[in-house]
Amino acid sequence: MMAVCRHAVRVAMAVVLVTVVVLGGEAGAAEKQETVTIASGRVGGLYHPVGGVICKLAQESLDRHGASCTVDISGGSIPNIKDLRKGKVDLAMVQSDLQQDAFAGTGPFADEGPFEKLRSVFALYVEHFTVVAREDKDIETFEDLKGKRVYVGGTTSSRRDAADVLMEAHGWTGEEVSFVSEFKGANLAEALCEDEFDAFVYTIGYPNPTVRETTMLCDANLVKVADPILEKLNRENPFYVGSVIPGGTYRGNPRDVPTVGVVATLVTTAEVPPEVIYEITKAYFENLGLLQALSPLFLSLTKTEMVKTGLAAPIHEGALKYFSEVGLK
Repeated sequence: MMAVCRHAVRVAMAVVLVTVVVLGGEAGAAEKQETVTIASGRVGGLYHPVGGVICKLAQESLDRHGASCTVDISGGSIPNIKDLRKGKVDLAMVQSDLQQDAFAGTGPFADEGPFEKLRSVFALYVEHFTVVAREDKDIETFEDLKGKRVYVGGTTSSRRDAADVLMEAHGWTGEEVSFVSEFKGANLAEALCEDEFDAFVYTIGYPNPTVRETTMLCDANLVKVADPILEKLNRENPFYVGSVIPGGTYRGNPRDVPTVGVVATLVTTAEVPPEVIYEITKAYFENLGLLQALSPLFLSLTKTEMVKTGLAAPIHEGALKYFSEVGLK
């Protein structure tokens, strides 16, 4: 019983890192023969602390293989896939639609061609296309963004890619919105509240620290996507799913917000040893119940969905071994 309690405490501590987003860079002992590196995301988002949770849960098992686990701060899905392809990292957290693009060699990866050695590990959670707008700009739906200033990041950012998908689904050319790629504020929340732009877009899980900070700093509302657009996207590409950001998640937003979602996935390459991927997969799935009890982030997908939803690339043999053992494949 004491061992179980200690284990639950370790898992709880890992999830606290997600909640407060205070994870440092590394999540394991420094003096090991091998380092397993997970490309995550920026500090302030969810990819970075979730990557840390994966590392911490797997570390005890990886110790047996003489490996330590670290988490790289990165620019998100697109640079993560590029670094994975170059062999700079061993695993990466990426959006499901961009995983599909990378495997097929389309979209932002058209110049590189198909990433044939890309391998799926498992899906993590649903990421919601989130538009946060100043309340005084009268932006209630995506259509209301016409003529507005919208922060979408750089031309190769995943948030810009998601915005382009939504605009195309609405039949827009891109000229309807004034794109903003830089801001002077200390952070995104401050920049919106100081009226550097009217809205910003994000593809994220909830609750998100940046969105929470924005709604606490000034009056801001989440913008809904119309049902016909959701149906169109899902019909044309199964990697997009209808999703809802629950009312009350953020201050000043008491109603549910319907939007479109993609799936955050963990990927690797065929070169990473099966035993490493097996241990990471096993550690995560065996602790999933505790993770779900401690954070709503992990409740958006069932175990069955986690082994198929959003996984365009073949499943890595190490993960497949675990899934076969527990009857998920």
